Amino acid sequence: MYEEGAFASHPLHYDTVLGGLFDDEYFWRDHSKWLAELGYRLRPRYREDWQPSWLKDNAKKHILECEDGESTMVTVTMDAVRISDGRIVSLKKVSKTDHPEEEDIVRHLNEVQFEADPANHTVPVYEVLQSPLDPDCIFLVMPYLARIYTVKFATVGEAVECFRQLFEGLKYIHSRRVAHSDITLLNVMMDPSPLYSDIPHPIHSEMSYDFKRKIKRYTRTDHPTRYYYIDFGLSVKFAPGQETISPINIGGDRSVPEFDNESGMYNPFQADIYTLGNLVREDFMKKSYSLGFMAPLVADMTATKPEDRPSIDEACRRFDEIRASLSWWTLRSRYVYRKEFLLGRLFRGCRHLVRTSIWVASKTPSLPVPAAE
Repeated sequence: MYEEGAFASHPLHYDTVLGGLFDDEYFWRDHSKWLAELGYRLRPRYREDWQPSWLKDNAKKHILECEDGESTMVTVTMDAVRISDGRIVSLKKVSKTDHPEEEDIVRHLNEVQFEADPANHTVPVYEVLQSPLDPDCIFLVMPYLARIYTVKFATVGEAVECFRQLFEGLKYIHSRRVAHSDITLLNVMMDPSPLYSDIPHPIHSEMSYDFKRKIKRYTRTDHPTRYYYIDFGLSVKFAPGQETISPINIGGDRSVPEFDNESGMYNPFQADIYTLGNLVREDFMKKSYSLGFMAPLVADMTATKPEDRPSIDEACRRFDEIRASLSWWTLRSRYVYRKEFLLGRLFRGCRHLVRTSIWVASKTPSLPVPAAE
């Protein structure tokens, strides 16, 4: 919508003011008043009346210590406060030209009769807004979620429960005749509310969203959370009985073998199996010593030939067998990251013994399934 340099002469542009607005941020500034009228309040940096707090006469903080001092950089999504109840939400701008099916697919996956299904791990969409400034742009209003790696896994059971929800969620998506087509670590997120004392600020992650308090993190074992699939911009929906072949959509994981198909066509459901398996392999198994039991299933899911991969139903069946075979001691054991220094490993090991004794004494489940499930 905005060309690079279009706002270079604006007094709050980054070329003029240290810490000023980047070109893409003006999109949100220009929509801030309209969004407020609809009940969504952006952070001060993105409001029309914003003045950098570090430039005020009585300012005592360095720019990097100020709530409004840094850009979110990635401006496809923006956080906001829903004025009616104070809930923090996420606003995603979607180009109807670039992603003409995204709104329809997320509505399809969250139809009323399915939105409360515990197997549905599709990010909910509260409402869809049409931009008054750009007819090609809509906003999806969704829950405010967090990257799953922002809170470290404490036990093997916590990782296993994460996998269960991701397998279950993909099974649901496929059951609705939808292929996600872009499963990566960045497109699976979690509800942060159980794991933090306050919702964290999107830039200053150690501070509360309102920038008044430092936050505390909790373990998933003590505070189970839900995981969600997001970003259906490349997803494909098929009609009942339709052949499940489509033009290749290259998402964030470019290692999918069939992307090299000369025909330019592929089965996106089989590609989803590969990318979910590859996510487990690259972002969990290669970063932890604790998940060797997943190797056979992941190897089959990431087979070079699509026809050699299990269906999502078969993958879920095999995963359930793996989960059932794990002893309580394995599930309780510490999730050991490969890049841990010796002293840090010793400290975490001692801390884990204390935590485990408390969990066993209190009969806290080793698989932290959210209460609603």
